[in-house]
Amino acid sequence: MSVQTRILEAAAELLAKSVDADVSTRSICEAARVTAPTLYHYFADKESLLRAVVDFGWAQFLETKRVVAAVVHEHVADDIRAGWDNHVEFAQKNPNFYRLMWSPGIAQNSAALREAHQMLYDRLKLGASRGQLKVSPALASRTVMSATVGAALMLISQPERYSDASFAKQLREAVIASVTVSDAAAGKGRSRRGAAREATIASVAATLSGKLESDPNPLTAAERQLMQQWLTTLADSETA
Repeated sequence: MSVQTRILEAAAELLAKSVDADVSTRSICEAARVTAPTLYHYFADKESLLRAVVDFGWAQFLETKRVVAAVVHEHVADDIRAGWDNHVEFAQKNPNFYRLMWSPGIAQNSAALREAHQMLYDRLKLGASRGQLKVSPALASRTVMSATVGAALMLISQPERYSDASFAKQLREAVIASVTVSDAAAGKGRSRRGAAREATIASVAATLSGKLESDPNPLTAAERQLMQQWLTTLADSETA
């Protein structure tokens, strides 16, 4: 095991046990059996160390996300459910890591967060190409991610107020309803004519936006970029 990994593992273990989600560099040095100069050789300051600890800890989270993402459901709503439940479960099992992940100065620079968001966006883009989104993949991913994080933070920060597990599930279903098209409206289990009546400019634009990226077409890169801009505006317009 490298010295850097030993420092990260020691910091991660101390953070997980910390009551106030804070640890001192001195305690980390003692646990990792290194001197302060050695620690600062690998990490410029405490903030850099904590950011690395977060990415180190969330590497396991991303592994579980990849396992979840490997299963592609027939409807994107079920993909959202699986990802949401996985996310909330991780937060409840690792509350200190999770709080730190979203602390100012760390979340905005987190490579793990960017990867998790990209995984969500890619799956929603697939759903859009199948006519299963009401809004653009970009808006849908922001909506789902922010709602999931909000639910997770409430559950771990105020467990006495959010002790009922049904809260997260009810919020999850409300979010899914706000960004996805139902099975029926997408054409499953009903006539093509009935599905067409339920289609809106927004849902059609979201579908075409997804297909524009995934399906071959004669447009140039500049034309596709302009078309995506128009489609996103239509998909995310409240009046659409």
